[in-house]
Amino acid sequence: MLINGFNIAAERVDLLIALVMLYLTVATKPRRTAVLSVVFYGQILSLANIVLHMASIFLLSFDTALEGFLFRMTVLFYYVTYLGILVLLFSYIHLLSLKQRENLDTLNVVVIVFIAIYMVVVGGVFISDSYVTVIDGAYKFTEWFYVNVWFALLDVVLIVLSTFQNRNEIPRVLMNLIFIFVPFEILTLVIQMIQPQYVILSVTYVVPFMLCYITFHSILYDEVTGCQNKQAFEAHLLSLQKKSKNGKHIGFIYIKFPRLEVVDNYELMYIANRRISAQIRNLEQHNPNARVYSINEFTYGIIFPNNSEHITRETIELVKKDLEEAMSSWEYSNSPEYRMVVIKNDLEKCDLQTLDAYSNFLFDKAAKKKVRVYEATLSDYNICMEQKEIERVIVDIRNKDDLLDPRVEVYVQPIFDVTNNNYQNAEALMRLEVHGRLISPDIFIPLAEKVGCIHTLTRIILNKVCAKIYEIQDYYNFEAVSVNVSLSEFMDYCLHDELIDIIKNNGITCDRIRLEMTESMTSDEIEAISHNMEEFNAAGVHFYLDDFGTGYSNLERIVSLPFRTIKFDKSLLYKSMDDPILLRLIQNMVDVFKSHGLVVLVEGVENNKQAELSIGLGFEYIQGYKYAAPVPINKLEEFFEPKLERLA
Repeated sequence: MLINGFNIAAERVDLLIALVMLYLTVATKPRRTAVLSVVFYGQILSLANIVLHMASIFLLSFDTALEGFLFRMTVLFYYVTYLGILVLLFSYIHLLSLKQRENLDTLNVVVIVFIAIYMVVVGGVFISDSYVTVIDGAYKFTEWFYVNVWFALLDVVLIVLSTFQNRNEIPRVLMNLIFIFVPFEILTLVIQMIQPQYVILSVTYVVPFMLCYITFHSILYDEVTGCQNKQAFEAHLLSLQKKSKNGKHIGFIYIKFPRLEVVDNYELMYIANRRISAQIRNLEQHNPNARVYSINEFTYGIIFPNNSEHITRETIELVKKDLEEAMSSWEYSNSPEYRMVVIKNDLEKCDLQTLDAYSNFLFDKAAKKKVRVYEATLSDYNICMEQKEIERVIVDIRNKDDLLDPRVEVYVQPIFDVTNNNYQNAEALMRLEVHGRLISPDIFIPLAEKVGCIHTLTRIILNKVCAKIYEIQDYYNFEAVSVNVSLSEFMDYCLHDELIDIIKNNGITCDRIRLEMTESMTSDEIEAISHNMEEFNAAGVHFYLDDFGTGYSNLERIVSLPFRTIKFDKSLLYKSMDDPILLRLIQNMVDVFKSHGLVVLVEGVENNKQAELSIGLGFEYIQGYKYAAPVPINKLEEFFEPKLERLA
C-alpha cells in the first residue's frame, strides 16, 4: 500500500501484531515479573509509534495551516514515542541481570545521557524543520527525518555492551535470541536508511517486545488439562486483589490426588489428569467467574468470588459432585481418590507463597482428620501464619548461627534419684522465644526438622548447657544433664566430632553430658547411628533411649546399641494403671533391662499414685511434675546439693 510514495505494508502488519500482543498481554494475565511493565508500556508505545509514523506520512501532503500544525505535532510525538521505545528496550535487557536490577545507578545514568543527547539532536532537527523539504511544490522527507534511526543503532550498541558486561547473569535463552536478533536489527535499520520509501522500522521494536513477552511473560495452557499454570493463578489472584482493594471476598479451593504423587506411571497420570480436569473445569461453565488452574501435576487450584455464602456453598457442592462423578466412573481397579480444602474465610491480602503454605497446612490437617473435604476456619489461618512466623525465626537463627542466640532459651527438669532420694541429673528442654512468647518444643521442633534447622538448635542448647555446667560443677554435686538430639542429625557421620568439640570448648568433660534419642529408627539408619554412638561413648557421653514404648524398634536392636538408660514414655505408665496385662509386661521389661545392666527411668509422673506405682515397678529414676517442673536453666543448681568443701 503506497501513501505519498511510501510503502507502509509492513507497518500495517506490525500494527496488527502489536494489537494482538497487547490483547494477549491483557487477556491472559501474564507473569508478574519485575520488568513486565517495561514490556506492557513498550507494546502501548509500539502501537502509538506505528500510528504516528503512518499518520506523519499521510499528512505529508498537507495544504492548510491546520494540517501543517497537525503534521508537525504528529512528527513530534512520533519522535517522543520512539525515544520511549528505545529507552524501554535497553532497560528491559539491562534489567534481566539481577545484579543490575539491584543497582539502578548505571541504568539511570545511561538513560539520562541517552535521552539528553536524543533531545538535543532530534529536537534540533525538529525545530529547524530539517526533516522536511519542498521538491516540485510537494513536501518530502529529508534524510534527517530518520535521524532517530541513528539513535536506534546506538541503542543496539548499548544493548550489546550491557549484554556482554552482564553475560554471566542474563538467561541463556535471551543470550541466544540477542545473538540472532542483533544482526537482523542492524540490517533492518540500515535498509530503512538506504531505502526510506519502504517503511519497515516498526519491525525493529514490535518483534523484540513480542519475543520478550513470549519468552518470559506469556502463560500457556496445558494441552492435557486445558488449565493455565501456577503463574497464571498468581496473576489472577493479584488482579482480583487489586480490584477488591483489601484482597477479601475471594475464595479458594485446592484439590490434590495423593495416590498419583506416589505412582511412577506417566500414562496413568495423563489419563487421570485428562479425566479429572475435564470434570473440575465443568465449574467454569456454571460459574463464569470461577477459574481452574493446574498448580502442578497432582494439584489443582480454583479461584472464585466469595461474595455470599450461597454462591460459595454452591461452588463447593458443584466441585464435590464433579469429583465424585469422576471417581465413581473410574474404569481402573483403583481410583486416584482426592482430597479437597476450601478457603472461604476472608483473608487479608496474601501472596502465592502464603497461599501455598496455607493449603499444604490444610491438606495435612485433612489427612490427620481422615476427611476428603476440609473447610478452613479463621483459626486455621492464624495457626498456619503463626507456624510460618516460627519457621522464619528458626531459619534466621540457623542463618546467624550464633551459639548464644537469646531466642533459644533453655529450661531444665530435674530427675529424681529413687535410691539416693535426691537429684543428680536433669534434662535440658528447649523453648523458642518469638516476639515475646515462649513456644514449646512440640510445636517448633517438627517445624525445625521440616526446614532443616534442627541441628543448629541442638548446637545452641548443648553450648548453653555446657556453659552452665562449667559454671556450677565446682560448687554442686551432680552427675550430668541430658540433651535431646534428633535422629536426622545422626545421619551425619561427623556429628560426634562437632558436638564433642562444643563440650570440650566449654571446659567440661564429656561424662557431664547425656544425649537422648527416640526409638523410632529404621534399619537403614542403624549404621550411621551406631557409628556416632560408639564415638560418643568412647569420649564419655552416655545415651538415653527416649520415649520407649512409642516407636517401633525391637528389643534386639535396642540392646545392640550402646544405650545406658531406657526412658519409658508416660503413656505406658498411664495405660498400665487400668490394664493388669500391660502392667505385668512393663514389670517384665524393667526386669529385663536391669538384668542387662541398663538403668530404667520413667517420665511424666504427676501425682502420688503414679509415683508409688513407678517405685513399685522398680524404676530407678523418675521424672515429672510430681517431683519438679521445668525451670529456667539459671535455677538448675537449686536442685543439687552443694559440695561440702566449698562451704568451709
